[in-house]
Amino acid sequence: MSLGSKLCKTAVFAVSIFIGVQIHSAAEAQSRLKFAYSSVGSMATGVWMAKEIAAFEKNGIQTDIIFISSGPVVVQALLGGDLLGGSAASNAVINAVLNGAPIVAVGGTANRPYHRLFVQPDINRLEDLKGKTLGVTRFGSITDNLTRILLRKHGLEGNVNVRQMGGTMEVAAAFQNRQIAGAVTGELRGPSLTVPKILVNLVDMGIPYSMNMLAVSRDTLKRSPETVEGIVRAYAEGVAFMNQNKERALKIIAKYGHLRDPKQIEDHYRDSVTYLDRIPLAQPEAVQTILEFMGKRGIPAETFQDNSIVEKLTREGFFEKLYKKS
Repeated sequence: MSLGSKLCKTAVFAVSIFIGVQIHSAAEAQSRLKFAYSSVGSMATGVWMAKEIAAFEKNGIQTDIIFISSGPVVVQALLGGDLLGGSAASNAVINAVLNGAPIVAVGGTANRPYHRLFVQPDINRLEDLKGKTLGVTRFGSITDNLTRILLRKHGLEGNVNVRQMGGTMEVAAAFQNRQIAGAVTGELRGPSLTVPKILVNLVDMGIPYSMNMLAVSRDTLKRSPETVEGIVRAYAEGVAFMNQNKERALKIIAKYGHLRDPKQIEDHYRDSVTYLDRIPLAQPEAVQTILEFMGKRGIPAETFQDNSIVEKLTREGFFEKLYKKS
């Protein structure tokens, strides 16, 4: 064999090794990516369950779950390539896509708003909020969106201040220190916060509203559709487990929600089984509420939502099988 042939074979071998290392490194990097959730309320329960029962691993996904305190921040992390996927406020996902972000929703958590308007003891009517301040996590978050929808519905938009606090715990701290008159959120709790007064249950407003969406990058969906299907499967299995195994579910909620009070744990579980949909699909009418609020009525759902995986699993009877014993 000539020297040139030997050198050529050596070069090919070296390139093969290099490519193999790169592929292995890429696979390792993907396995280290995380799945985020944007609140410690009931919309996160399905994600917690999926992780605790190893549903992600069962579906071929090696990932950890992390808490990021706001939907818009989850979207930013997703855009930065730091996440495999995330459960983020639907309005944050939709807004990002409409502004050109290459992400897409492949599932949804709930189609009714389970949030409440918590207020200070001296607030007895919505009109009492005039000139006062309501706290939200971040502008563009689900708490911000629902707060403004509530104010608009009751003719108080512009008459009530809305202040960005940063996260759910910061909102609770501001409420406890009476820096805000109230807040629209799923639950309001702090180290020494007594049970706050609920003025409005937003579900009583009778409007459909998509709460959170399971979002991934469009590139991930294109390149690894089986991985994205695994995410949807794992999440749905987590919700099914929650519905069918209350005692274990209560312990998982206490762990991830950092709850000790049995009543708070029970309340969280009740909200979860009441509002989390067994088929994780953001319904058109629930999405339209968000679009109408944004002044974007009529934009096709396909712009930001790909329901093909949920529809495929529905045709295959996947969700029906999950609940055949319940």
